[in-house]
Amino acid sequence: MINLAWLNPLIAFAVGIVLAFNLRKIFARVQSRRGPLLWMPGAWQDINRSKVLQPLYDIIKLFSKQTIIPHTATTLFTWGPVLALICALSVTMFVPVAGNAFDYSFSLVVIFYLLIFVTLFIIVGGISSASLFAAMGGVREVELMLANEIPFILGTFALAITYNTLSIRDMMGFNILVNPLAAVAVFIAILVKLHVKPFDIPEADSEIVGGLTTEYSGKLLGTLEVVKLIMLFTLSAFFVDLFLWVPSTGLLSWVIFAAGILLVGAAIGFTNALFARFRIDQATKWLFRVSTLISLLAVGWAVLGAYII
Repeated sequence: MINLAWLNPLIAFAVGIVLAFNLRKIFARVQSRRGPLLWMPGAWQDINRSKVLQPLYDIIKLFSKQTIIPHTATTLFTWGPVLALICALSVTMFVPVAGNAFDYSFSLVVIFYLLIFVTLFIIVGGISSASLFAAMGGVREVELMLANEIPFILGTFALAITYNTLSIRDMMGFNILVNPLAAVAVFIAILVKLHVKPFDIPEADSEIVGGLTTEYSGKLLGTLEVVKLIMLFTLSAFFVDLFLWVPSTGLLSWVIFAAGILLVGAAIGFTNALFARFRIDQATKWLFRVSTLISLLAVGWAVLGAYII
């Protein structure tokens, strides 16, 4: 019988499309616009057929376009998005989807490394174009990553201390009540990794065009868009597994997982719509001071509960 974990990449891509649609819809509604429709009257079908699949159509369009390689680019410009996609697809198989994943005693560490490699390959690919905008985006990305990885790791390790394991499956539960500070720290870290406002600094359109992705086009840009969809799903699922999971099996597990994914997606969408962008110095200071403090308190909470109380 096939291990359902092999299907996680397909699920990640399919649900990522829905989550990306949800981000657009929430952003539009917060701005008092209608946004993309879930359903259209029959008379409108010839005008616009996008609806919920618009993110997919955008990717298909990119893959149909010509890929332009700058004459200043190195081989890493091409390989960066491909390797980032491989890492993004790999991490989906270690993040449980309704409880289905390849689980090891150190699976949490594997997830950390794969997530870091996704970012690193995008950075390497972008800056290898020799574009000034990509270089500025790369510097911003590195600064954010250095400021963000500490609270992200500490927030998740707080649960590892509570459960005395590095297996993500063994840590799954409704831990938002067990350690709410860890939930806050991890959620903020997810916003940074997804470049959601106020942390969309590395790709600020009004400042540096598109940052690391400025020189990308065609199939390579489409590959990066697929990576974004998969990361949106993977990090949302990661939060659901660690903080919103209710132990269950069968169809009920899929219902609970889907509800959690939509709830986290809505929270990300409202955050993206309601906040303005930080400057890079504001973001790094805030992450080092506030987010890191929250994660340290989460670890202290975990230690207090595990070894003292």
